Amino acid sequence: MTRTTTGTLALATLTLTLALTGCINDDLTLYEFELRGTVTVAADLPTAGTLHLELHHARSGAGRFLYPLGEFAAFPMVGTPGAELRVTARAPIDEGEGLVVYAWLDVDGDAILCAPGVTSEPAGLIEVDEFPAHALRFTLTLTSPCSGPEALYP
Repeated sequence: MTRTTTGTLALATLTLTLALTGCINDDLTLYEFELRGTVTVAADLPTAGTLHLELHHARSGAGRFLYPLGEFAAFPMVGTPGAELRVTARAPIDEGEGLVVYAWLDVDGDAILCAPGVTSEPAGLIEVDEFPAHALRFTLTLTSPCSGPEALYP
C-alpha cells in the first residue's frame, strides 16, 4: 500500500467510527399535564408586579446522587397575584419524580429575583401531591421575600 492509500483508509475508518459512536441518542419521554391554580401574596408583602412561575421535579437522580429540585419548565410573566393561572407543561418523567411549583413576584419589573437594592420580592413554593395526573390544581401563597426554590424546599 502506498502512503496515500494508507492515509485515506485511516481517515475513512476514523470517519466511520465517529459517525457510528457520535449519533447515540437517548429517548426522552414527556408527560403532558395541565396545571391550574392561584397564587396570592402574604399580607405584609408587596402585591403589585408580574408573577413568574417555575416547575421542578421534587427529586432527581438516584441513590447517593439523589438531590432535591430539578427545573424543567419556566413561565416568566404569567399573570398577577390572585388571578387563576392555567398552563400546559410537559415533564421529562425519566429525569425525576414529583412536582414542585415555585413562584415569585417581580415587583420592580426587571425579571430578576431580588436584584441589588430590592429586598421585598415575595416567593413561595408548594409540592403538588397529585402528580402525575393530567389535570392538577394548586393554591400557593408567597410568604418568603427574596427566597429561591432551593431555600424553600424541602
